[in-house]
Amino acid sequence: MINLPTASFRITPYGEVDAVALENLRDGFDTSQLLRLVDRLDSCLAELGGITAMRDELLNLHAMALTLVEGAVPTVPAENIRIWEVAESLRLDLEALSSWIRDAQLTTAPLRGLAPDGGA
Repeated sequence: MINLPTASFRITPYGEVDAVALENLRDGFDTSQLLRLVDRLDSCLAELGGITAMRDELLNLHAMALTLVEGAVPTVPAENIRIWEVAESLRLDLEALSSWIRDAQLTTAPLRGLAPDGGA
């Protein structure tokens, strides 16, 4: 008689998963965390004016730097605008987005652990 080891994975509608990791998640993972991530992303992007606004701010910063560093003709209106203030504002926006990204990585990490090979 051949003794076969118990399967360490479970077949699910979304692929094979590590059976032990799945049981651990069922015992303690709050799926509503993912919905809260969506809400926080929406809030973060609204505060930043959306991805398009961040993109535009980066393009404006590039144009201002191009003028200062390479002597290009100014293309961004210069009335009461300081390049270092624009750079600092952008840095703060990126830090807020980075904070959300770090939280999202931590929140989704247990789901990556469902990989049949242990998520390695």
